[in-house]
Amino acid sequence: MLSVENLKIEFFDHSLPETAVDDVTFTMGEGEILGIVGESGSGKSLTALSIAGLLNRGDITKSGDIVFNGLNLLHCKRSELRKLQGKDIAMIFQEPMTCLNPVKRIGWQVEEALRVHGEKDKFKLKEEAIKALTDAGLEDAERIYASFPHQLSGGQRQRVMIAAAMISKPKLLIADEPTTALDVTVQAQVIELLRRINREKKTSILFISHDLSLVRQLCQRVLVMKDGKIVEQGEAEDIFANPQEEYTKELIAAIPVVKKPN
Repeated sequence: MLSVENLKIEFFDHSLPETAVDDVTFTMGEGEILGIVGESGSGKSLTALSIAGLLNRGDITKSGDIVFNGLNLLHCKRSELRKLQGKDIAMIFQEPMTCLNPVKRIGWQVEEALRVHGEKDKFKLKEEAIKALTDAGLEDAERIYASFPHQLSGGQRQRVMIAAAMISKPKLLIADEPTTALDVTVQAQVIELLRRINREKKTSILFISHDLSLVRQLCQRVLVMKDGKIVEQGEAEDIFANPQEEYTKELIAAIPVVKKPN
């Protein structure tokens, strides 16, 4: 479904070019959950943003290939890419308060992807938005639909973002650090929701995180990135049970271990 080959991203906003992603190559199958892990600045989020078509600054160059269902996203027309964004490829981000418009009601924002892709029937839009909010595990979806972002909790806002991403039934959902701003209990709920979306909708999920314990819970395969490169990749359990690279061993060793009191 997705093939990334020799992806290279360079920034030209300083006196010397800076390579942020260097020769990244991987594939994803339909219905797969793939995790990308690494410390801040490793290039994992830039890789995700490139796949979503959200890196278009004038001081960035991208080379290589990103092929999604036969279409090369790096080299296709902008109009072709826009047809996929929010419809076949959707993305949720780390902090919903920076993504949600504070002066627009939740329902209007959840409906946006459908409006962008041509749906104009107000009753149909509301029906689909209420269903998406309910599917995202939000009780009292009618109230949520009529609310503003500041009237919701952090966990509710993140579920709203997931509802907005899933309303068009995308083939690929990119989740960029979607649980970082949430407490542990809500993190677990969001992970279970993503697992259910994958199981019931057959949606492929690209899960970006620095939290290896969450990646181990959710993902089938894992890519480990450092300094813009993939240093190790494989089945999740193999990576965690028998890491080959020193950097991967350091990441796994840094996972907090909670000891039960005697």
